[in-house]
Order: sequence, then structure tokens, then C-alpha cells
Amino acid sequence: MVRASFLNGMLFAALLCPAAGHTAQARSPYVEEIRAGLEEIFVFRTTRTQHHTVAMPLCASAPFHPVDTDYYELWSIGLRASDSRVADTHEREVGGFTACFGPLTRDRPFPMFATGSVAHIPWTGVGECLLVQSQPPVRTALAFTCHLKLSGLPPAYAGGFAVSSTLAPFISKTQPATAHVPGYLSTSVVVIRLWKKPDLDRGTHGR
Repeated sequence: MVRASFLNGMLFAALLCPAAGHTAQARSPYVEEIRAGLEEIFVFRTTRTQHHTVAMPLCASAPFHPVDTDYYELWSIGLRASDSRVADTHEREVGGFTACFGPLTRDRPFPMFATGSVAHIPWTGVGECLLVQSQPPVRTALAFTCHLKLSGLPPAYAGGFAVSSTLAPFISKTQPATAHVPGYLSTSVVVIRLWKKPDLDRGTHGR
């Protein structure tokens, strides 16, 4: 009886081992894509702390005529592991940037220039923003998306880009720069992808 139970246990373990090995093998590419260090991905939310209805001196480097200048703090966020829903929108400050915008238009993209840092990595971005067709069911905020080509990175980086999912509240002259729409995340959830220069000595060649 004891021998039979032992053999049954060994058989059960043998059946489990291939499955466990298959799971580990299936996960290994996902572990390696981060461990390889060929790109760095940052996900954070922005919080506007300054708003100016004029172009500030820093905007002189913009390749267009800015009409607004904002400053944003960058904060890490927490995701619920079970379904990836955002669970915490304000964990820790991880950087900041100044943004210069061209005139807002509904029919075409409007330009954006930004300079700042995330995780102590400096960058400069040039691109544009576009109002999206799907707007929130409130009249006090606008939904749009921005994308920036990044430059001015440290020598170890080959380049990168940033893209945002933004919900910007309207700000009147009587409201502070930090004004937000209750119940909504203001202003953006941003993804930055930075690519490292290939290490040819180690034979990565950008893989």
C-alpha cells in the first residue's frame, strides 16, 4: 500500500514536471527581453503644477511658435496584477518636464515641444498632439494623445519616443494650474521607450 502510494506520487510529479518546464520555457523570452537591457520602458502619470498662457524662455528652442507653457511632475503608478487596471495613480515622483504647445485646433494636430527627465535620464521631445474622437461625458475636459520623438539623451542611448493618453481639464483664469476634474486622472498616462546602443563587443547587434 505504501509502495503503491509512493509510485502514484512519483507518477503525478512526472506529469507535472513537463508542464512546469514548459511554463518556464514559455516565460523565458519575457524575462530575457527585460534582462537584456536593450531598451528601457517607463510608464507614469503626469500632474500639472504650472500653467502659463505665454511662451516661457525655455520655449525658445521649440521649432514652432508656442502659445502656452506647462510644467508637469511625473509620478509612478501601480497596476492591479489580476487585470492590469490602474490601482494607484500617485506612488512616487520620478521626474518632470516643461512642455510648450502651439495653438489648439480641432481639425489638425497641434505642435508640442518638451524637455525634462525621467529616472534622472534627461531628454528633449518634439512632436504633436491630436484630439481624439472619443471624448469623456463631461464638458470640463478634453481627451487627446501626444507623441514625441526624443533626443538629447545620454550617450548610451540610441533614441526613443514618448506617447500619451491625455485627459486635460479646462483651466479658467480663476483656477490653479493643478485644477482637475473629480473622478478623472489629470492629465496623462505616458509611455516612454528608450533604446540602448547595441554592444557590438557582446554580439547583441540590436537584437
